[in-house]
Amino acid sequence: MQSYLYELINGYPIMNVDGLRVFLHTGSAESMGDSGEVIIDGRIFQIKTTTLRMSPDQLSVKLGTPVDVMLGADVLTRFDYKLLPEKQQIVLTQGEFHPYGYANHFELYNGVPITPVSILNRDIRLFFATGSPRTYLDQEWLGGAKPVGIAADYYPGLGVFETKIFMTKIWVAGFDVELEAGLPPAPLQSMLKQTRSAGILGVDVLRGFEVCIAPRRRESVWWKRGSGGGEELEGARRDPNDVKGYYY
Repeated sequence: MQSYLYELINGYPIMNVDGLRVFLHTGSAESMGDSGEVIIDGRIFQIKTTTLRMSPDQLSVKLGTPVDVMLGADVLTRFDYKLLPEKQQIVLTQGEFHPYGYANHFELYNGVPITPVSILNRDIRLFFATGSPRTYLDQEWLGGAKPVGIAADYYPGLGVFETKIFMTKIWVAGFDVELEAGLPPAPLQSMLKQTRSAGILGVDVLRGFEVCIAPRRRESVWWKRGSGGGEELEGARRDPNDVKGYYY
């Protein structure tokens, strides 16, 4: 098991991994770095030197902060990992985590988790992408909300685009979190339709929650920040079939 500190810079999570600045991007199928490798929890992973049609130097310019490595799903799917924004920490294990919280099962698309959440009392599926500072939703899930502004956003692999901004509430783990949601850019729409997904759940969801992602068993466990779940009550749960969707 290994833990790393991270900070949000311009909305992007940047980890410190043995002196390297590592951009954590669960929404990217591939990792990349100038050296062609990255060491996580004592394991050496061979990675590409370019992906998404750019190098780390080019990505650094787009993010507005220097990065040495982008850590994507090809590496992250080898671990269970917890994102703990209260401590600004990510903890990874080659074993398994079994935290206390609200659990659900998700699908992987090219290694990227598609997790169920609820909006307007209806269940939907969103890609969980920590490399996205903002959540994006199809217009139909905004419930007739009026835009509160316009923003110029950048998403790795899609480039810079302009989007209207809406205030919306997303139900996760028994609680609502209010987020500023944008509209998915046109290049993203076809992929969303193919995977029956309604948008992207960005790293902004961690304003309200902490989460454990277990890609190998397709399970995510969420708990409200400050609720005493997760790490403090690791393993304290009953049969998940007792209450659908819940671990105690």
